[in-house]
Amino acid sequence: MSPLTDYLLSSPFLVIGLGGGLALLLVLLFLRQPRALPLASNESGELLISRRALHRMVEACCEQVKGVASANASIKIRKSQFTTRLRLKVRPEAKLDAIQGYLTQEITEIYRENLGLTSEIGPIEIKIVGVIPAEPGF
Repeated sequence: MSPLTDYLLSSPFLVIGLGGGLALLLVLLFLRQPRALPLASNESGELLISRRALHRMVEACCEQVKGVASANASIKIRKSQFTTRLRLKVRPEAKLDAIQGYLTQEITEIYRENLGLTSEIGPIEIKIVGVIPAEPGF
């Protein structure tokens, strides 16, 4: 036998650790979300959108709202529905209930009109994670 196999056979904890690490890596590879999300498909082809493009589309919509300083979007497919989570940093003068209603309506509209999704729209969760000082005026 080679010195490597002798070493591995003499320490069973190392073999168990390496095997467990390899099994964990394989599980993570299989559970990883795809980089592109399918929007439509027919006999002539398939329409995909990258996760980053979808995130930026939703974030840009959020950042146009008065009172929202920055946005971070996370969109996942769960039970064949697009689940959207937004993390917002807002300004002190922001009207949170109005922002929540407006963003829910606008994001639903983006999914329906821009992306052609209808029944695949899932919950839209909005979480305020910070308050940014007001912009200095003249």
